[in-house]
Amino acid sequence: MDYSLIIAEKRGRVGLITLNRPEKLNAWSAQMMVEMRNAMDAWATDPAIGAVIVTGAGRAFCAGADIAGFARSAAAADDGRTRETTDAASGETNWVSYIQHYPKPTLAAINGVAVGIGITQVMPFDIRIGSEHARIGFFFIKMGLTPELASSHLLPRMVGAARAADWCLTGRLVPAEEAREAGLLSEVVPAGRLLDRAIEIAEQLAGNAGPATLLIRELLRENANDTDLDAVLARESVALATAMASWEHREAIAAFSEKRAPNFARKP
Repeated sequence: MDYSLIIAEKRGRVGLITLNRPEKLNAWSAQMMVEMRNAMDAWATDPAIGAVIVTGAGRAFCAGADIAGFARSAAAADDGRTRETTDAASGETNWVSYIQHYPKPTLAAINGVAVGIGITQVMPFDIRIGSEHARIGFFFIKMGLTPELASSHLLPRMVGAARAADWCLTGRLVPAEEAREAGLLSEVVPAGRLLDRAIEIAEQLAGNAGPATLLIRELLRENANDTDLDAVLARESVALATAMASWEHREAIAAFSEKRAPNFARKP
């Protein structure tokens, strides 16, 4: 399918989405999110795709929301017409849940500036890596706005309350290495290596046992902030029993006995 604001392509077992408005620094719009979700919907049930990457075309990852869209929303609010804004907020909430429950691992390859919704839209992703040119900005304060897409929950959990307050209240651009050291990015690589490294990681994720991957992602999401250890252990017990009953676990045991790599893609 052809898209106007993204490029969707397959690289081996990886689905690659490139935000494609380089002349506008890949400024976000509701249509861009619709197109991203459409491509991901198609890959969700495609057995040939095991992981999804999102990156940006040109020198930016995503320079936040399209200011023209903000102007329209502000005008609608002044006129008492809040339907568009409400619908957008609803769609964004659904996006967070959609990504967290997406059946395959997700990875963001942040190639340049990522500000506002440019960064919050990929915070629910499983892994984020950045190029040396990546710059992260929670610019909401600069626009007289507040964080969205559950970032007021996700950011303090990732980088700590003090850093989250610093980044959100100053709205400053955070260099890639600081974002990595804080825990928002898992690694920083030279710009020319970013996409190759992202595909390398995604191919590794795609080669893992799918059911176990889903269960681990769910455990990490649900247990991270739960202080009830009995509840944590109960979830782990159920997940482990489910994984042990899977074909993938039997394949891993057979591969170990036969001194070969497991092939989770050949499930009968």
